Amino acid sequence: MRGIIFIIVAAFCLTGCATLPHGSHDKGAGKEMPAALQELAKGRQDAAVVLLEKVVAEPGSKGVTDEALFRLSVLSLGHGEKSRVTSIRYLERLRREYPDSKWTQQARPLLDYLKSVGDLVRQNQNLKSHNISLSKENKELHRSINRLKNLDLQTEHKTE
Repeated sequence: MRGIIFIIVAAFCLTGCATLPHGSHDKGAGKEMPAALQELAKGRQDAAVVLLEKVVAEPGSKGVTDEALFRLSVLSLGHGEKSRVTSIRYLERLRREYPDSKWTQQARPLLDYLKSVGDLVRQNQNLKSHNISLSKENKELHRSINRLKNLDLQTEHKTE
């Protein structure tokens, strides 16, 4: 009888938290995630973003924080440079802190795309400034041509 009691006690000691109900030891990043997913399912993105930001602000938990970072990066996408930079920041953190996560693998093409968009935005800005300088130069050349035409007409009148 003592042997059976010893085996049962040893089994409980060895299994540790596995014998407790699943949510009773769930602290940190995992507690806000289900609520955030429910908010997303209801279409309340702003509420989901607030909860996901709480998840990523807490100590990291693989399978929870990495998913939250990915979802935040997608939710932060919008129009404009600021939203793109915010999304890249979340994706870079995901890549840095969870390199072998399934969410990191899914994020790679998005991160590459967002970076290429940034390169195109910078290239477009450079082309716009170059275009402005060429327009100024073109106007100056037109003025010079008109001055030369006037000089040519004046010299032609003097020679007559």
